[in-house]
Amino acid sequence: MQDNLSVASVSAMLVFARVVEFGSFTEAARRLGVSKASVSREIAALETRLGAQLLRRTTRRMSLTEIGEVFYERCLRVVEEAEAAELSVSRLRAAPHGVVRIAAPMSFGHLQLAPRIARFVDRYPDVRVELELTDRTVDLVHERIDLSLRIGRPRSQSYVMRRLCPIRALVVATRDYLDHAGVPEEPTDLLRHDCLLYRGPTHTWHFDGGQRLEAEGRVCIDNGDALRRAVLTGHGIAYLPTFLVGDDVRAGLLETPLSDRVHPGSGLYTVYPASRHLSPKVRALIDWLVEEFAPEPEWDRGLPVEGRPPGRTYRASD
Repeated sequence: MQDNLSVASVSAMLVFARVVEFGSFTEAARRLGVSKASVSREIAALETRLGAQLLRRTTRRMSLTEIGEVFYERCLRVVEEAEAAELSVSRLRAAPHGVVRIAAPMSFGHLQLAPRIARFVDRYPDVRVELELTDRTVDLVHERIDLSLRIGRPRSQSYVMRRLCPIRALVVATRDYLDHAGVPEEPTDLLRHDCLLYRGPTHTWHFDGGQRLEAEGRVCIDNGDALRRAVLTGHGIAYLPTFLVGDDVRAGLLETPLSDRVHPGSGLYTVYPASRHLSPKVRALIDWLVEEFAPEPEWDRGLPVEGRPPGRTYRASD
């Protein structure tokens, strides 16, 4: 297939990539400004030149073959290079336009990003935003996401990232719960409390002075906002980011024991593939996110947040 790959024209690769991207011959033809028959002929000729089937087509759906998956990855590189070349000769200050797809964590996106995103599209009326909220790690290339917001620094070197602001956490509980269970004065006191946890049966809570607490609890929830609501019922104590509970603390609904002992947490990062040329619309989005969130987020205003590096770990069995 390597020898035949050079035979496939860039235009045919573009057509194939658009068919896969839009999942339809009809939609690809509409976006490319050609007939559906023309797209079908181009794909058929491409498969003939390569000597391999790239797409499985039925009356109801279309999917990539194994060879098609490999070829699609090659096509994406060629198409991105062609688009980058076109952008490089366009005006340096071309107005941002088109669809920009952004992924963000569920709770953060719901509470902090979604209420603000209208300000971005008001500034750039030719840009349409598609916001995907999910707590899973998205594959930016294969899922065709232009930009991702992530909490915590990504380890992959294939990404370009920029830190926007800190993501801090607090130990929080209602006054009724603390009156009943007692106010923890040291992180280890939490081992005797009803800890409400995010996701698994244990969770690491970071404190200053080298302490990391492996908290255990009977209630585990895989959504941050749902966990916040559970804390507000007064049935336990939790370790939650300030972008979730800041308003509750300021309103006096939640107390913050150990606030001077909590580690500063991680950070909020913008992430995009290193191989992808940064288009004006994505550049504009990053610049806008910097304006909105950097260097100190507004949800931390008036809160007792501190910061020191973590160290020793304490477990329930200690």
